[in-house]
Amino acid sequence: MSRSFNILSEEYRPMVVAYLEVLLKDEHLAQDVAQETFVSAYEALARFEDGEDFGKWLRGIARNKALMHWRSMKRRPLVVDSRVIEGVEEAFSELDRKVEGGDWWEQRKEALGDCLGGLSRHLREAIEEVYFNDRTIDETANSLGVKRSAVGQRLSRARNGLRECLKLKLRKA
Repeated sequence: MSRSFNILSEEYRPMVVAYLEVLLKDEHLAQDVAQETFVSAYEALARFEDGEDFGKWLRGIARNKALMHWRSMKRRPLVVDSRVIEGVEEAFSELDRKVEGGDWWEQRKEALGDCLGGLSRHLREAIEEVYFNDRTIDETANSLGVKRSAVGQRLSRARNGLRECLKLKLRKA
């Protein structure tokens, strides 16, 4: 592999693995699929256009690899709701911005933790149920005693709140 691709791979590996852990809910599987992602990315490097967002491009490859894995296992992906995948992509897109100096990934994780703590109880519960407890939208609705649409609205509001909070926190960093 080229030296510059190796450098980029090491820089983006934690983000790709974290993204895959959200989608696959399995740390070891996420590591394996991340490796496949970087091999595929290297093979497709000629199709990467200058000025394109490298992190977003990698996440697209990773998402496709994750879906291919679940199809090959004939199992239903744990994250199937397009709104959930969109929310994960939005959060990771916001995390793509580089922070000058220091460990940019750690700064982003800390900022995300702070922003999660600043959400209202209802919004935080919805995020925790879906993203941390591996529950579907319907399971979350049953657990919280609300309608499915309410969970969708809470997740949407929470993602918007997290996005705005991250923008503010990362500008200050």
